[in-house]
Amino acid sequence: MKKTFYSFIYITILLILSGCAGPGQFAFQQSWAERTLQKLTLREKIGQMMLYGMHMKFMNNENPVWQELKTIIETDGVGGIHLWSGDAGTSLTMLNELQRMSKIPILVDADIEHGMNQRYEAGTDLPPLMAIAATGDSSLAYEAARIKAIEGRAVGIHWNFSPVTDVNNNPANPIINVRSFGEDPDLVGKYAVEYIRGLQDHGMLATVKHFPGHGDTETDSHTSLARIPSDSTRLWDVEIKPFKIAIDAGVDAVMVAHVHAPDLQPNADLPATLSKFWTTNVLKNGLGFKGVVVTDAMGMGGIARNYSKDFGLIYAINAGCDFIIQAHRVTDAIDVVERAVKEGVIAEKRINESALKMLKMKEKIGLHENRFISMEHTYTFLGKNEFKKSAADIASRALTLVKNNGGVLPLNKIDGELIVLDIYDHPNDHRESTMTKSLKSSEQPIRSFQIDESDSSDFLNSVLNQIPANGTVIVNAFASPQAHKDRIGLPAAENRFLKDMIKKVERLILVSFGNPYLIQDFPDLPVYVCAYKGNKVMQTAAAEAILGNVPINGKLPITIPDIADFGDGIDLQRSPLRVEASNYKPGKMLQWSMPYEVEAQLLELRKILEDAVADSAFPGGVLLAEKSGKIFFHEGVGFHTYAKKRPVLPADLYDLASLTKVVATTAAIMKLFDQKKITIDDRVVKYIPEFGTSAAKKTVSIQQLLTHHSGLPADKRYDLEGSSWEDVFKTDLIAEPGIEREYSDIGFLILGEIVKKVSGQNLNEYLKEFVYGPLGMESTVFNPMNPLRRIVPTEIDLDGNLIHGVVHDEKARYFGGNTGHAGLFSTARDLALFGQTLINGGIYGWKRVFREETVKLFTQTVQENGELFGWDQPGGFNPFGIYHSENTFGHTGFTGTSMWIDPENDIIVVLLTNAVHPSRIMKAPNYYDWGQLIHSAAYEAVDVIEQNPNLEWRERWK
Repeated sequence: MKKTFYSFIYITILLILSGCAGPGQFAFQQSWAERTLQKLTLREKIGQMMLYGMHMKFMNNENPVWQELKTIIETDGVGGIHLWSGDAGTSLTMLNELQRMSKIPILVDADIEHGMNQRYEAGTDLPPLMAIAATGDSSLAYEAARIKAIEGRAVGIHWNFSPVTDVNNNPANPIINVRSFGEDPDLVGKYAVEYIRGLQDHGMLATVKHFPGHGDTETDSHTSLARIPSDSTRLWDVEIKPFKIAIDAGVDAVMVAHVHAPDLQPNADLPATLSKFWTTNVLKNGLGFKGVVVTDAMGMGGIARNYSKDFGLIYAINAGCDFIIQAHRVTDAIDVVERAVKEGVIAEKRINESALKMLKMKEKIGLHENRFISMEHTYTFLGKNEFKKSAADIASRALTLVKNNGGVLPLNKIDGELIVLDIYDHPNDHRESTMTKSLKSSEQPIRSFQIDESDSSDFLNSVLNQIPANGTVIVNAFASPQAHKDRIGLPAAENRFLKDMIKKVERLILVSFGNPYLIQDFPDLPVYVCAYKGNKVMQTAAAEAILGNVPINGKLPITIPDIADFGDGIDLQRSPLRVEASNYKPGKMLQWSMPYEVEAQLLELRKILEDAVADSAFPGGVLLAEKSGKIFFHEGVGFHTYAKKRPVLPADLYDLASLTKVVATTAAIMKLFDQKKITIDDRVVKYIPEFGTSAAKKTVSIQQLLTHHSGLPADKRYDLEGSSWEDVFKTDLIAEPGIEREYSDIGFLILGEIVKKVSGQNLNEYLKEFVYGPLGMESTVFNPMNPLRRIVPTEIDLDGNLIHGVVHDEKARYFGGNTGHAGLFSTARDLALFGQTLINGGIYGWKRVFREETVKLFTQTVQENGELFGWDQPGGFNPFGIYHSENTFGHTGFTGTSMWIDPENDIIVVLLTNAVHPSRIMKAPNYYDWGQLIHSAAYEAVDVIEQNPNLEWRERWK
C-alpha cells in the first residue's frame, strides 16, 4: 500500500513538471564539455588534441617561443602544455597569463615519476617506483602520489604522465628498469592502483604507460622501434594485465608506446601508437577503456626514424589516439589534420570524440570553474617538510641488502682506512656525491675519489693503486636508465676497473644508485645494496643505512638472474657506527669580535706595529691575534714594498717559507698517521729505498726527520742545473741519527716526498682533500694562482728581479714549488683557523681533521730528545714574545712569518711580513727585535702579562 502511494506521488510530480516546461526545456542537461564542444570550430577541436612542450623559464614578450605559443593560443588554441622543467615563480606568472589568454582552459601536464623535484627544484624528491615496491607497503605508493598531486597542483600542473605500469621482466631493458614497480604483473597492478588513487584523490589526473607494455625489450624507443614478445597468452597474462587492473580502477588516461609485436598484430611494422589493432581493438574494445588515449612523444626515434611527421600524426589519430604529444609545430599539425578531415582521410567524428574527451578531463578537475594558480597554494604546499619526511621514510624502507658475505655490514667499527668511490656512467662528472658527503659528515676519516666515463685508463689505474687492499671501500655506482643512452650498465673501462678492485679489496661494498641488476656484471661482489636511484633522497637514506643509523629491510620486486630471487633481501638491524664521543662535540670556531669582548686594549699594539714599519723592520705586514676563538686584532700595516704603491690588506697572501714545515708537511704526516698508513717509527727507506746509501741512513726514522735529529745537514744546494731528487735522497749524514739536533731543510724535503709516495698525491692535493678543504682554508696553497695584487712579494734577486707570486726558497722553486720544507702561501686568517683546530684537539666546528690523540702526540708530547714533532717551542731570547705558557708551540719562516699557539692561555698570534725585502741581509736584527715586542704587546693587550721564566727580553728592550 505504502509503495503504491509513493509511486503515485512521483508520477504526479512528473506530470506537473512536464506541463510547466516549454518546448525543449526538459531536454537532457548537457555538461560544460558538451556545450563547449558545440561552440568550437574544427581547427579548435583539433587544437584540443595537441600538446605544446616547453621549459617554464622566464621569457620576455619578444622571445620567439613565447610569441609562437601566444599565437597558437589566440588562434586555434591548444589542449595542453607539457612542462619539462622550470621554477615555481615563473609558473605562477606564465601559466596564469597563458590561461588568461586562452579561450578554453589549458591542461598542464608533466612526467612526474619521482617527485616534483624532477621538474622544479623546490619540489620534493621522491624514490622511484621500484624503490616504493621494495618497501612491501603499497600504501606508500598512495602517499608518494599524494605528495606529487598536491605539489603539482600548487604549481599549476593538472595531469601526471605516470605511473609507469610496465612489467620490468627483462634485466637488459635500457629505459624502463627502476621506473617500473617490478616484474610481477599483480604487484605492478596493485601498486599502480594505489598510486592512481593517490593522484586522483588530490585533484590530479593519472596516466598509465606504456601500453601494451615496454618491459620486455632491450630497445629504447627513444632511439628505435622496440619489439615486444608476440605470444598472445603471455601478453594478456603479463604485460597487459596491470593495465587492465588500472583501467578497472578508473585511470584517466593510457599512454601507448612505440613498440610492436610483429608476429601478433595485423600490420607487423606499425608501432602501437599508430596501430588500430592495439589502440582501438585491444585497448578500447578489448579492455573497455573509455578515457583519453595519449601518444608517447612523436619525436622519439621509434616514430621519427620510420615515419614522416604527417604520416605519424594521421595514423595515430585514426588508430584511436586522443591526445598527441607533438611538442612543437602545433599549427602545422593542425593544418595536416584539418586537411585530412576535409579530404575524408580522418572522420570528423573521430576528432569530435577526442576533443570531447579532452574537455571532459578539464571539467573533471574543475578547470571550467577555476583555471588559475593560487600563489598561496604554491607557498603553502611546494616542498613542505611533511612531504620531505615522508619521502625520506620511503627511501629508508626501500633500501635492499642483496649480499653481505663476511658480515661486512653493519660496519660498526672501522679499523683500517675507509675509502669512498663515486663511479658515474656518463662523462665529465667528478662531483662528490651526496652519499659521500653524508658519509664524511660522520666525522670518520674518509678518503674519496670520483671517476666518470671520460677518465683515461691511466687515471683509473692511478686511483686503483691508491686504494689499500686492507681498507674498507664503499663504491657508489650511478648507472640509471636514460633516454638515448641505449645502455644500462657501466662503461667498459669502468667495468674493468671495478672488477680489478674486487680482486684487490676484500671488504668492498657496492651501492647501486640506479640499475639493480648491476651486480650481474660483478657476481663476485661480497656486499651489494640496491638504492634504486641516485637522487638525493636515496643517497641520504643509503648513507644513514651504511652508517648503521637505520635498519635495512627492503625486498627485491624483481629477480636478478643467478644472484637473487624475487622477494629476496637481507634484514639488517640498526647498529650505529661507533665513533669517539669527542667527535660529536664541536670545536670552537673563530669569530671576528669587538676588542671589548675580550677586554682588549689595542692602542699600544697598533702603535708598536706602526713603529716597526717606520724602523724598516719590514715594509708591511699583517698581524692577527685571537683569544678564546675571538679575533680581537686583524689588521694590515705598511705596504707591499718600500715603493709604497700597494698598502697591505688583512687578506693578503704571504710566502710562509718554513712555516710550510708545520702547516703542510707535519699536518700531512699527522693525517697519514691518523689513517694508519704510516707510523712515526717507520724507517725512511721503507718508502724511499734509495735513501739508504749507508748503514746509518737505513736507521733514520720519520720521527728523527720531524725532530731534526736525523743527522742530515741543515742545507745543501739542490737548485743547481742537473740536480735531482736522487741527489736529495743520497745526501750524506753529518752526524749519527738520534744524537744531535741539526735543523734541516733536507729532512723536510724528504718528508714531503714520503707523503707523496704513501698517498699517491702531492702535498697540495693531499692537504686540500683532507685538511685545507674540510677546514675551509681556501687561501692556503702551493703555487698560488691568485691575482698578484693579493700576493706580497719577497726579495729582489741577484739579477734585480722581484720575486713575486712564486716561492722565495731556491730549492723549493727548483723542484716545482710544492715541497716539504717551503713553498706554502697563506693568509693570517687561514693560519689562525688551523691553529684553532689544533687547540680544539683536531676538530673545527663539526669537522674533525685529526684525532685528538694525534694532536697531543705532535704538539704537547716532548720526546726524549727534548723536541716536538715538527713544531718548535719558545725559549731563551725568543724573538716572538716573552709571555708564552709552557705548552706553547709554533714556528717561523725565513721570509718573515711566524705563528705561535698557546693552548693554556687560549691565544694565537700570527705575524706575516716580508722582512727579506728588498734583501735578506736587511732582516736582522730589526725584524727579530720588533717581532718579540709585537707578540708581547698582543699578550699585553688582553692582560696576559706573566713572563715565562725561560724567556728573556732581547737586548734592545731591556
